[in-house]
Amino acid sequence: MSENEHRRAAPTRLQAQYRALYDEVVDILFEIDPIGVHLEHNAEKFVPEATTILARLRDARFAEDVENIIQQELKRWHGRRRLARQDPQRLARATIAICSAWNRFLDLSGR
Repeated sequence: MSENEHRRAAPTRLQAQYRALYDEVVDILFEIDPIGVHLEHNAEKFVPEATTILARLRDARFAEDVENIIQQELKRWHGRRRLARQDPQRLARATIAICSAWNRFLDLSGR
């Protein structure tokens, strides 16, 4: 592949990698469900949360930052009462899984 072809393919490759990250974050939130909000088998329930979490991950420097982002976005979308019922162990598992997915994305995208 020539240099020009490589440059033209880069945005498409990055979009595919970001889409995979997005899908993984939706799946993580659905499977772990840190605040117990899904009652049905529908991962789409977490689309808004995944979108706003991903938009803020670039600002995170530590796992605690990611955990705070997750908590803030879950509170934003589901309210304080639901957040009060969160399971700290499931929140920690979601944080670790999202951090891992984010780091893989950064490694693959060269950012």
